[in-house]
Amino acid sequence: MLPKSIAYKIYWAGRYLERIENICRMSLLAINNGLNINTVAKQLGFDNEYELINYVKTSFQYLRENVRSFADEKVIIQVNTLEFLIDSDKSDLQSYFTQLLNGVYNVGNSFEKFFVEVRSEMRIRPQQENQPE
Repeated sequence: MLPKSIAYKIYWAGRYLERIENICRMSLLAINNGLNINTVAKQLGFDNEYELINYVKTSFQYLRENVRSFADEKVIIQVNTLEFLIDSDKSDLQSYFTQLLNGVYNVGNSFEKFFVEVRSEMRIRPQQENQPE
């Protein structure tokens, strides 16, 4: 049976990955429509693109900490690859966010493969069983 604490870590890992994906998508939409990344940053409540990228890095750090508690080597390798992409050259932001988005997809695919492989070992309790007594 899957402990509740691990289930929360799986949930939050997915949420942090989704945050990174959404920022990449919004940034690419802005760039493709002739807007500056600072516009996206300001809409999200950040001062500039550096704070936006710092938010991506922070989300990644939380993602990595959660993934370490449940994943196998294949997933960890994909997460490390995503870290490399986050720390890569940011001179061409369109290329940067495109590569980062592809890295996010790869991590998501590795999650899916991992859960297919370990499905028989995990048993997530139905919602009714999670209710307090």
